[in-house]
Amino acid sequence: MTDQKIGAQLDDLGLVIDMDEGSRVAEAVVTVVTQQDEGAFMHHQPVHVPPQFKPVPYPVQRRVVTVMEANQLLSEGQKQRVRAWLEANGIDPKWVSAAGPITVHSRAVNGNEGGYRIRYTEFCRGEDGQRFADPGLNEAVTVERCVLQTVPLNEDPEVKP
Repeated sequence: MTDQKIGAQLDDLGLVIDMDEGSRVAEAVVTVVTQQDEGAFMHHQPVHVPPQFKPVPYPVQRRVVTVMEANQLLSEGQKQRVRAWLEANGIDPKWVSAAGPITVHSRAVNGNEGGYRIRYTEFCRGEDGQRFADPGLNEAVTVERCVLQTVPLNEDPEVKP
């Protein structure tokens, strides 16, 4: 028995894949079945390359953009802009606590950014629609929320480029 590299043999099989321009194959699973002269088929398990020879994966960048710091003072125009953006993304601004920041989280892989999520602190409320208060701390109970961003935040007209 001999060890053989099968790249050329796969090329001879005429394997074709339809890929977008600029894409590359990151991983492929191949089942190799050989046939002996007498007609018997033999399935071969893939041999994994040692880790030091594996290609370096594309880095994933995690990005966090702060829309508003905790307890940040905003002008009336900025407040209206943030409120309109929250509402456009299905968030009721009256339940968003200013005690926590509002941030947008995303991931960039191979230069393609996506998966935008808005994180914010929301007041907990009961069935009666009132805020829960912690009697020991005498303050409202909050929870951190994360929702998919469907509408991006417009540029702030008050900030000069």
